[in-house]
Amino acid sequence: MKMLLPAVAVTLVALVVIWPRILPDRNQITLGGGRISLSDADTLRMSNPRFVGVDEHDRPYEIVAVSATRETESANQILLDTPQADMTTTEGGWISLSARRGVWHTDREVVDLTDGVELFHDAGHQVTTRTARINLADSVASSDSPTQGQSPGGTVEGEGFRLYDRGARILFTGRAKAVLNGTGADG
Repeated sequence: MKMLLPAVAVTLVALVVIWPRILPDRNQITLGGGRISLSDADTLRMSNPRFVGVDEHDRPYEIVAVSATRETESANQILLDTPQADMTTTEGGWISLSARRGVWHTDREVVDLTDGVELFHDAGHQVTTRTARINLADSVASSDSPTQGQSPGGTVEGEGFRLYDRGARILFTGRAKAVLNGTGADG
């Protein structure tokens, strides 16, 4: 008995310590990943963020991204990975702008998109360029990079573009070239 009782006690204590490692609790949340450096301690990161707002005429817009990073809590810039901005047109349709990277300047309500910018309009228009700027307050988008566009009516190339009236008008700037599709009707 002198040997059996202490052996059972040691075995029970060992089971209490080892049991959670053998069968982890599936309802428990575990935080993984690498070490956080002291310089990253203030950095705010978010996965799959969704930002919703309204323009100066109370019309909604939405920005989603794969991830967002803000260097400090008081920083006016949010770095966006694979951002997409959606807004409703004046006529009730929609426009979507997306890119591989973006910077949202929260103090000015401006989003700068870079690296493969694509604009889609529900009327069948598509515009591609390298960079673009979206002014969320005014619902205006623009680019001074070479721009290509296509729609059911044809194709167009320009040195940039301006999107006005929430997509009601898209103006190609600089030297532009348009190829219009014919209707197929004779004379």
